[in-house]
Amino acid sequence: MKPHLSVAGALAILAAAPASAHISYSGRDFGSITGSSNVTISNQTVTGNFGWADASDQSLVFDSNYASWHTVDSASYSSSSFTDGVDNLYFGDSHKGKAFRFHLDTTQTLSITETSTAVKPGLAPGFSVYQGLAAVSPFPGGQTSADHDFSIASQAWRTSQVQSVTGNSSLDYLATQGSWNALGNWYIGGDGDPSGNLSQLSFFQYVGSAATTVHNGTASGTFTLGPGDYTIFVGGDDIVAKSATDAATLYGVSLNVAAVPEPETYAMLMAGLGLLGVVARRKKQAA
Repeated sequence: MKPHLSVAGALAILAAAPASAHISYSGRDFGSITGSSNVTISNQTVTGNFGWADASDQSLVFDSNYASWHTVDSASYSSSSFTDGVDNLYFGDSHKGKAFRFHLDTTQTLSITETSTAVKPGLAPGFSVYQGLAAVSPFPGGQTSADHDFSIASQAWRTSQVQSVTGNSSLDYLATQGSWNALGNWYIGGDGDPSGNLSQLSFFQYVGSAATTVHNGTASGTFTLGPGDYTIFVGGDDIVAKSATDAATLYGVSLNVAAVPEPETYAMLMAGLGLLGVVARRKKQAA
């Protein structure tokens, strides 16, 4: 059993996390999906059980008083970076999710399923599907690192979003916990990306999502997607778990992507099964 982490211990671990927590797809690439694909990647974890929920607040319930004194960037993960059990900030921290990727050469209907695994039981799964990819090495232009919430370019985009939604020009990126929008489009950049130039940032175009608040439950959805590159961001859907302590906890996660046969394929399959049944009956009658 994993030893209990004190809040102080959790914060010490988290303080070192951002340097290695930029968005990547290491060990999480499904490759090119075809009509016969059925692939599971199960040896992964997400940090915290609230990441997807924190990034999915489309009602944008916003505590302006909290924003006005929230002066510590989540990159430092101090205790003031969290309001335990409350989702009162725009956008979520992408460090609290994991990114998976896949490619489609043709239009496909896919079944995507996220489940909890035994690394730490209790995950309430949630995921979002986007067309687009984070920047990967070798990075384009003058970019010098993988994409992350706390690059200068990402902070500039977060500031513009907060001011646009609230109409309050005195607020900046500190009123958010990150760039991740679980139910809509979002941008993110890396070190070296210029501020204010969206064409230089990675763009995630929202396609759809699925989630459950059931711990050890299953989040699943079926999506028809055109050719292109896609990212699946997975996390936890338990906003009550949002605390400095849970933010350090690793939960096991398994993700399955399977191609769904087209209706004519089902018809051919059923016809084939019917023919096999006829043959079997005839053999039994002849015996």
